[in-house]
Amino acid sequence: MVDNSVFEKFDLLPMSYSKLNSFANYPCQFIINKLYKVDTGSNPAMRVGHYVEEMLHLKLQKDELADDEELFIEIYKKKLKSEFEDYHDQENLKKYLSYLPKMYKNCEQLFVQLGNYPLLSYQEQIEKNILGVPFIGYTDFIFDLDSELWVYDLKTKARMTKPSNSEYLQQWVYKKALEEKYQKPVHTHLFIVTPAKDHSEELQFNDDIEVEIHNKVKGMATMLQKCNTIEEVALLYQPNLDSWEWNDQNIPARKQIWGI
Repeated sequence: MVDNSVFEKFDLLPMSYSKLNSFANYPCQFIINKLYKVDTGSNPAMRVGHYVEEMLHLKLQKDELADDEELFIEIYKKKLKSEFEDYHDQENLKKYLSYLPKMYKNCEQLFVQLGNYPLLSYQEQIEKNILGVPFIGYTDFIFDLDSELWVYDLKTKARMTKPSNSEYLQQWVYKKALEEKYQKPVHTHLFIVTPAKDHSEELQFNDDIEVEIHNKVKGMATMLQKCNTIEEVALLYQPNLDSWEWNDQNIPARKQIWGI
């Protein structure tokens, strides 16, 4: 079990896989977004992912807005263009404006496969206790097949890649949380769409996934335990390596250098 006061000290509860992943793989982002709570905003790639997911949800709900596909797509392209009217990289915006309709149309296979099954929930909040630490998360699409649940997490990517280790870890947390909540088998899938193709894959988990999650939680708690303030956490970040320095003996010296 892990002492929750370590996370409470930095206002990190409830925990989420996003926070854990940010700490482990994107230390600078973790400090800015999760500790200092600075909203660094979105970008066209992130927003297109959100819009395509929203559009697919409306289609699965058989919303009349989705009936006229070309009009439906145009509405979301206008939303994207309006949101990033002053975006610093207009070429990047143009690229994702062209990607949006292609990615949405490449979701057709998911609709064909599961469109007639009951959509149990969309963006459902789930909760899971890991080593005594409360985690929350939000699933994409959950379909109820009576004796079991099928979960589909939509990923929009510029090019097709295999599911990453991080995606496996996140979906393991969601799978375990849903199994506890609904008391039935849960089949977890990634549905990946690019401008050119789609790919659906059921994820298979082994015991190593749970061990890795536990080690990440313990590691995060151990490092945060060394620090009393956000500034001390930041002093353990090594910008040249984009990683953490686990030796807290350097904190006093760095404080003196930076006048903290």
